[in-house]
Amino acid sequence: MKKLSISMIAVAMSLAAFAAANDALIKFSSKGPDRYADGTTVLDGEYYALCWSKDFSQFAINADGTASGGAIVLKASLAKSGRCPTVMFEVNADDIATKYAGGTFAVYMLDTRKYSKGAVAGLAGSASVVNASGSVGSTIKVGAASLATFPGSGDVKAVAATASALPADVPQPQITGIKVADGYVQVTVKGTVPFLAYGLSQGDTPGSLDAVEGVAESGATGVDDEITLMTPAKEGGAFFKVGRK
Repeated sequence: MKKLSISMIAVAMSLAAFAAANDALIKFSSKGPDRYADGTTVLDGEYYALCWSKDFSQFAINADGTASGGAIVLKASLAKSGRCPTVMFEVNADDIATKYAGGTFAVYMLDTRKYSKGAVAGLAGSASVVNASGSVGSTIKVGAASLATFPGSGDVKAVAATASALPADVPQPQITGIKVADGYVQVTVKGTVPFLAYGLSQGDTPGSLDAVEGVAESGATGVDDEITLMTPAKEGGAFFKVGRK
């Protein structure tokens, strides 16, 4: 019994040391079902991000998982059963007073799906691949020694519909070959990056190109490596352009 009492005291002391009295605690969740821009329900394991900015009208989450106009404080694989479960996150008091002074926090749902042969091939498994994002609830101001819950966050259904911004150094994809085989046009492309998905546009003239539905492929790891985009061949031929899905 004496050993048990000593152990319990040690645990209590370690918890007190972990959660400093003047740190900020932020609680967030979503009601769900949270959805991607195409209307499908968020996959289990999808990422949510706690973000900070002095002005969220100038904030953007980039395709490579970085941010402009603010900072990403936390990225975590949280989605379960179509929603973000309740999360309690502790922000260091020193960071509140320095790095995050004078701004607000917001939670975003991310779209980190990868594509293969025109279909979703699961999650990329990393928050460094962001197709799109969408906010969960409102923004909040957080001071030291506070427990902040996002207003109405538990009642919000998130939609990741805002396309992620492109980093400045993203290369332009280049078509390296086009051939017709077995009734399909096969377009090979280099100059892609793994954190973007690519699709085709086609038309009768170079000035009348429309996006081809159902064509998507995640970019290659190496900028000189090639990916192949396929679509049914059109009688009489067509003009093609490769771009971000």
